[in-house]
Amino acid sequence: MNQSLLDKILSSPRLPSLPAIAIEVIDLVQQRDVNIKQIAQTIQHDPALSSKILKTVNSSFYGQAHSVGTISHALVVLGLNSVKTLALGFSLVGNLTQTNEDGFNHLNFWKRSLYGAVAARSLAKQVGLVQQEESFLGGLLQDLGLLAMLETIGDDYKELLQEIGTDHAQLHMLEREKFDLTHAQIGGILADNWKLPPLLANSIRFHETPELAPEEVLPSVRCVSLGSMAADIFVNEQSPGEMLDRYYRHASEWFGMSQEQAEPLLNSIHDGSTEMKRLFDLPTSDFDNSDDILARANEALLNLSMQQQQQAAALEAKNRELIAQAECDPLTGVANRRKFSDYINEHFMLTTQTGDPVSVLFMDVDHFKNVNDTYGHQTGDHVLVEIASTLNQAVQAPGLVARYGGEEFAIILPGTDRVSAARIADDLRLAIAETPLKSDENEPLSITASIGVACYDGTFFTSPNQLIKAADQGVYAAKNAGRNLVRVFAPKVKPKVSAPVTAA
Repeated sequence: MNQSLLDKILSSPRLPSLPAIAIEVIDLVQQRDVNIKQIAQTIQHDPALSSKILKTVNSSFYGQAHSVGTISHALVVLGLNSVKTLALGFSLVGNLTQTNEDGFNHLNFWKRSLYGAVAARSLAKQVGLVQQEESFLGGLLQDLGLLAMLETIGDDYKELLQEIGTDHAQLHMLEREKFDLTHAQIGGILADNWKLPPLLANSIRFHETPELAPEEVLPSVRCVSLGSMAADIFVNEQSPGEMLDRYYRHASEWFGMSQEQAEPLLNSIHDGSTEMKRLFDLPTSDFDNSDDILARANEALLNLSMQQQQQAAALEAKNRELIAQAECDPLTGVANRRKFSDYINEHFMLTTQTGDPVSVLFMDVDHFKNVNDTYGHQTGDHVLVEIASTLNQAVQAPGLVARYGGEEFAIILPGTDRVSAARIADDLRLAIAETPLKSDENEPLSITASIGVACYDGTFFTSPNQLIKAADQGVYAAKNAGRNLVRVFAPKVKPKVSAPVTAA
């Protein structure tokens, strides 16, 4: 926290002050032996304040069945907390709205504050909190620190506000980056200095970071914070869909509210804000129709969801491409040695468990060095690509064709026994020999391959490396026998020695 800037703000003569009537109300409600009559008399000393409270109590916002004619009656009907909160709210807001012509959009500020207040109270009521009025006032005064920073910092802070426009969600982050001090911190300190109730002060202090709030006030703080998100749906012209998505996500995360439960609250929030605007005489512009606002927000949310789905699909495709690149030989397009190793390890273990056979074919292109030396490496690469294509067309899944290195290819055939693997190997040998290949000079090439075969059926071999080595030995045997041949590795199993027969 920027302590020097904080000290400058708190010592500024331009800082908002607490009205005398608010100080009296706070002092009274903190006294243990205070009675309703004393509080009523104090509020009635301010006729304008009394009138506003009575008008509010009798409004549709509170929905009282019978008319309330006196502050004492209001205290009995609504309770001490409700009337105290209304008194504080009216007196504080009345003082804070007397601002200079400073170029700041006070209309939008109070519009957002009012939406936040009504939303916080509606949410507190929805989730069954007793402190509904404190949530209302917390929502109304949540951005108290913004006004303080605007008044005391001046142009630098005004530039920051112009930068965010109506996207209030950016404010907290940019304040930390630019000033190392946030409006929520300032608002909380002011509330402490004014001796506002701790629940109210904490709702202001932590409304941007409810995860840091003390456990005992967390539900109320979350109501104020979620109310702030609801307010952004109505006032954020830049990204209403993102604001609606954020509101739904946190309503679910914090209070277990489904979208079907959270959505109707938005219409009631709009209606309540329209009513409270009149009662608080706040300098707000006319409120748009809630159906139009929510329709735009839902349309933006739908577009956002479609964009996210497209981005997710593109990301998934990119991931598949990266995986393929990591597992494929860049020249031939078949699996690389890494993929071969993973695949043979997987199927060797599976055979160990089930006994289902797995065969490995190792193949070496005959006299490949001569091809490179005679026709060049470009022709050699062309030969490897064509052989890989021939193998890929012949070997069906779950078989795997891999380039093991240089002119060596390896093939894994899950579920294939030794006899079947030998037959497949000979078919591949013939297919390679019959593949028409030409050099870059259009000269015909005669290409053959030697193939070794090994099979694991759960016996003899104890590791994939032994199986691979056995297939490789088959390649050497094929080459030594004249090339363009298939040789199968046949394990030599020692015969069991019969036990000697003893005479009876």
